[in-house]
Amino acid sequence: MSARLAECIARGENFGDCLRKLLAEKGITPAEFSKKAGLPKSTLYKILNGYKPRYDTLAKIFSALYDRRDFIALIAARYVLEDVRVDERVRVYPTSTLEDAIVAIVRAEKDGARAIVCAPILSSLAEKLVDIPVMTIKPGKSVEKAVEHAIEMVSL
Repeated sequence: MSARLAECIARGENFGDCLRKLLAEKGITPAEFSKKAGLPKSTLYKILNGYKPRYDTLAKIFSALYDRRDFIALIAARYVLEDVRVDERVRVYPTSTLEDAIVAIVRAEKDGARAIVCAPILSSLAEKLVDIPVMTIKPGKSVEKAVEHAIEMVSL
């Protein structure tokens, strides 16, 4: 289902119209889908009526449309996920607070994730909360670049 929605968007069609048609074909009401996607009903109805969704909302929609249960959960800050390219085997869980991250960890396991990939600050907590493998993202050059940029900004 998610591939059909992506094709519709690639053709330049209205996202809300494409999603509405897809839900109708599958016999899913907007209320049922909003629950499955973890979106407020009002947000989904705005999208169906032409409102352009944010990245994190799109991620939830595509994750809910993806039927396969075998997936890896990627839990990270929203701004990190904007630059990450993932395929259909990965379901993203964007977060902005520690509370969001904890909920995402539990939800990922409940959704059927086979493993979780997250930041080091979350991985030890995730290992205590879930019974699936947890992999830790190891930042590399991005940390070095941020430190260099900070040094330049404060003229050290």
